[in-house]
Amino acid sequence: MLIFIDTEFTDFKDAELISIGLVSECGRYEFYAELPVNLAKCNDFVVANIVPQLGQMPGAQCSVAELKTRLVLWLEQFAEQAPVICFDYDGDWRLFCHALDYQVPSWLRGKNIYPYLDKVALQMYFIDNQLKDHHALHDAKANCHAFDIEKVKADTMEFRKSR
Repeated sequence: MLIFIDTEFTDFKDAELISIGLVSECGRYEFYAELPVNLAKCNDFVVANIVPQLGQMPGAQCSVAELKTRLVLWLEQFAEQAPVICFDYDGDWRLFCHALDYQVPSWLRGKNIYPYLDKVALQMYFIDNQLKDHHALHDAKANCHAFDIEKVKADTMEFRKSR
């Protein structure tokens, strides 16, 4: 089972998690959470493009401790299916692991799927759904939509395994 993830964070330098979104490959299961934002740590791009999109989903805001609890409970429903967390940027995986306090369940693994994304389908997702990018849940859904299994099949190297 594939679960697509995206995160938003303060800055590439000394990144701190702002929001996290996950969606199952079937699209039926979603997770989204936001953490309190320290604007002093955010770069100008984040302040202009990410911060204005926060606070629009009721119940999404939580503390760091609450995020870990919510995330673990949400992930546990997939434990028997050995899910793969699919990310397009290695920093997403690092922030995900940090959100779990580096206690990633042994039945869970991560993969960078950036090479397997159809870039046109990715952009069309936002246009067709009239959504802004740089929102963790929207971006996770866009990656799910744009994941091209044919690119995986055509790859002569094994679909990259990582942890």
